[in-house]
Amino acid sequence: MLDFNRYFLPDRRIFLDNVQYETLETPNPTENRKLNCKDTILAQRSDKWIKINFNRTLSFAPEGVFRLSVTYGVLLFFNPQTKDEINWKETDIAGAFRENCKPLLANMMSRTSLMVAQITSASGQNPLITPAAPVADAGSAQ
Repeated sequence: MLDFNRYFLPDRRIFLDNVQYETLETPNPTENRKLNCKDTILAQRSDKWIKINFNRTLSFAPEGVFRLSVTYGVLLFFNPQTKDEINWKETDIAGAFRENCKPLLANMMSRTSLMVAQITSASGQNPLITPAAPVADAGSAQ
């Protein structure tokens, strides 16, 4: 179990990293569509910080209506006194974040859910409310 409070300073910066929204031509608007919602957590590492991205992507099957991707990030700055206790190159940082930083992850998910609702309601439609919790087994990569 990776103790993020031990290896990172309390200064954590959450930010909107990326939004991609594309309306799609829908040849048969009455056709039934399934909404697909996928969550992904990615980690990037530098000598001074780790950046964790939480991404939620929404699309429809069959393709139509829109495609939407919202990514929030958080920068975690290494504690210089404890940083070298861990081999960060061999650590599944995204997986450890998912398991050990649930309040911070919930904060990012809540922001993502709110952004999805705001974007999908911008054209006067009812907002699409996605859960402020994992919608599926989130993937991880470094």
